[in-house]
Amino acid sequence: MGKSQSRVAGVALFVAGWMLLFWTGRSELFRDPGTFWHLVVGQQILRTGQVPRVDSFSFTFGGEPWESQWWLAEWAMAALYRVGGWDLLLVVTVTLIAAVYGAIGARLLAAGLRVLPAIVVLGLVVAAGSPQFHVRPLVVTTALLYATMALLVEIESGRVGVARLWWTVPLVALWANCHGGVLAGLGTAGLAVAGWMAAAWLGRPSPLDCRAKQLSAGAAVAASCAAVLANPYGLDLVRGWFRILSLPLHDLIQEHARLSLREPVGWMVAGLAAVYAATLLAVPRSRVRITWLLPLVWLVLACQRVRNAQLFAITAAVAWSEMLPCSRLSQWLASRDLLTTGGPEPTRCSRPAARLALLGSLGAVLLLALGASRPFGPGEDRWARFSPSRWPVELLGELARIQQIEPAGTPIFNDMAFGGFLVYHAPRLRVFIDDRCELYGGSFLAEYDEARRGAPARIDPWRKRHGFRYALVESNTPFDWYLVSHPDWALIGRTRVAALYGPPGEKDARAGITLPGSSPARVAARAGIP
Repeated sequence: MGKSQSRVAGVALFVAGWMLLFWTGRSELFRDPGTFWHLVVGQQILRTGQVPRVDSFSFTFGGEPWESQWWLAEWAMAALYRVGGWDLLLVVTVTLIAAVYGAIGARLLAAGLRVLPAIVVLGLVVAAGSPQFHVRPLVVTTALLYATMALLVEIESGRVGVARLWWTVPLVALWANCHGGVLAGLGTAGLAVAGWMAAAWLGRPSPLDCRAKQLSAGAAVAASCAAVLANPYGLDLVRGWFRILSLPLHDLIQEHARLSLREPVGWMVAGLAAVYAATLLAVPRSRVRITWLLPLVWLVLACQRVRNAQLFAITAAVAWSEMLPCSRLSQWLASRDLLTTGGPEPTRCSRPAARLALLGSLGAVLLLALGASRPFGPGEDRWARFSPSRWPVELLGELARIQQIEPAGTPIFNDMAFGGFLVYHAPRLRVFIDDRCELYGGSFLAEYDEARRGAPARIDPWRKRHGFRYALVESNTPFDWYLVSHPDWALIGRTRVAALYGPPGEKDARAGITLPGSSPARVAARAGIP
C-alpha cells in the first residue's frame, strides 16, 4: 500500500469509527453513574469559581473533606454542557475516542498491514477498551496515555530526539488536574527511561547513549513527577489517587473487578495478548526494545483490575505496530498477502493524515449541527439518550414531586448505581451513597456491600440514624425484596431497573405495577418475610 493509499485508509478508519461510536454511543456512553456527578461538580466550579473541598451531595458524609481529582475535566464538561448540552458532550467524547483509535489504525497501516487484518487487530484493541467508553474524565487518560506511549516509541526508534521527553512535563500538569490516570503515564514513562538507562549501562542499544541524554531524560521524568503538584489541592490530590487504589473494590464496582474469561472483554484481552506475545517472541532478542516490553506491565495490571484492560490494549497496539516489521511473523503475513512488506521499520504516521482526521472530525460536528432541527443547548438534546434499561427515567416525575413537597437537603436512601443519577436529576435531595469511593472509605463500602448482597435489614438502623423517608433501589434485589413487604415503606413506583419507596400512604398509579418475577408473594418469599 502506498503512502497516499495509507493516508486515505487511515482517515477512512477514523471516519467509520467515529460514525459507529456516535451511533452506538448515543446511550452506551451514558451508562456510568459518574458522568452525572462529574458534570454537577463542574457546574459548581463554573458557578462559584472555586474547586470543592467538602462533600455536598450525600447526607452520610456531607461536609467531610473531599477533593475533586478531576476538577479541570469537570469544568470542561460543564462548559461544553452549557454550550451544547449532552449532545455536545457526546460529540466531543466520540471525537476523542475515535481520534485515539484512528491513530492506532493509522500506525497499523503504516506498519504494512493490509486494511482487513488492520481492522481485525484494531477491533480487538477497541473491544478490549470499550467497557471504559463513557462520557467522563477517563477519556483524558485514554488520549494522553496513547500520546505518551507514541512519544516513547518515537524516541526509542530515533525518529525524534530525547529532548522531546520534556513535553511530558506540561502534559502531566494538565493530566494531573483531569484524571488520576496520570499515574499510568508517569509509570510508563518512568519505566521506559529506567530501561533505557539500564540498557545503556549494559552496553545495549539505547536512545540514552551518552551522559548528557541520560541526565536530560532523568531530569524530565523528575520534573514530570513534580508537575503533579501543580494543582489546587497539592499533596492531598496525590493521596486521593492512592486512597482509591488501596480500596477493595473488586466485588463492588464492575470496572475494578478482576479480569475474567467468563466475560467478553476477558476473551478480547486474551486474544490481543496472544497476538502481542506471539509477535514479541518472534522478534530476534537483539532487536527487542524497552518500549515493546511495557505492555507486559499493563497486562498484569489488567488482570488485577479490568479497567486497566484499555490501557494494556492501547500500549500493546502501539508497541505491536512498531515491532511487527522486525518480527519473523511479518514474513509469514507477507507470504499470505496480509502485509505489504517485511521491511525493517514502520514509517512515521504522517502529519497530513492527522490533519485530515482533525478536519474530518470538525466537519462531522459541523454537519451534525447544521442538520439538526434545533440549535445546541441544554435541554435541547437530540442524540444523547438515557436508556430506561439502565436508568429509572420513568420515575423522574415522582422524584420531581418529592422535591416539591420536601425541603432542600431531604435524605434519600439509594443504591450506589443511582447515586450520580440522583445528584443530577434530584439536586434538592441528598444521597446515601454514590461511586466516589475515596469519600466513603473501605469500612462503609464493605458494610453497604454486605447489606445489598444479603443483609437488607440494615436499612432499618440506617434509617433510624439518618432519618430518611425515601429509597431508590435496584429492582429485584435484596433491598427491593425487603422493602416491598415492610410495613414502614410504601411502593411509589417501579421500573425495569429501579423501585422507589416512600412512607406509608404515598400513592401513585404505578404502585400497583409488578414486573415479571416480582409479584408481592415472590418478593416477600425472597426477603424471608412470612
